[in-house]
Amino acid sequence: MAEWAHLEINVDDDGNVEVSGYNADPERLVEGAETWEELISTLGGSGWEMVQVVPGPETTYWFKRQL
Repeated sequence: MAEWAHLEINVDDDGNVEVSGYNADPERLVEGAETWEELISTLGGSGWEMVQVVPGPETTYWFKRQL
């Protein structure tokens, strides 16, 4: 059975970002990213697949990657 890593990025209307994850090291993933837009765009090149975006006052981006 495949094992997955999950990453959740929350961005509020003021541009504040919160990153959390399961089977992932969120701090390592955000290193070097100047903006949340840059972070999201570079995740695809690192093997992360965007699963869902939930817009609102706090937009949530969910990613997954097979380990």
